[in-house]
Amino acid sequence: MPRSAGMNLVFRLGESGFSLSVDDLVEIREESASQLADGGSSPVPYLLGMLTYRDQEIPVIDLKGLLRISSETDCSDLLTLLVLVGESGLWAVPVSRIEGIFPLAAFSACRAPLLSMLPGPRPYNALELWREEPLVRCDALWLEQFWCRP
Repeated sequence: MPRSAGMNLVFRLGESGFSLSVDDLVEIREESASQLADGGSSPVPYLLGMLTYRDQEIPVIDLKGLLRISSETDCSDLLTLLVLVGESGLWAVPVSRIEGIFPLAAFSACRAPLLSMLPGPRPYNALELWREEPLVRCDALWLEQFWCRP
């Protein structure tokens, strides 16, 4: 996907850091977890529930579960959600914390030869360095193919 905005969002899932082009981002919002509607018998893996967003229902996906990141117990009912653009429409993911939005010049490609040797598909394929910290590079369309089953 072209990165016309030239900016990346940095966020955390637990203590793990991630970067995402703002071109993939529709909105950052806070919602009560109790406001999520039950997904019913939806076959969508990692579905936490459905969010009413601008007169439509969009899936809220457990990205921590998808990436096998351990979940710390959080007593708060308030979720910080990233609403993302996908091929099948909008979808959202809760994140632990948002660090901010930074220009592309603050990031550099990080070689990760071990990633390329792992067998099978995985929901990430690159790392970036930001402030000397490796971040997992996310792409909404790439991630979507791992949870969205047409």
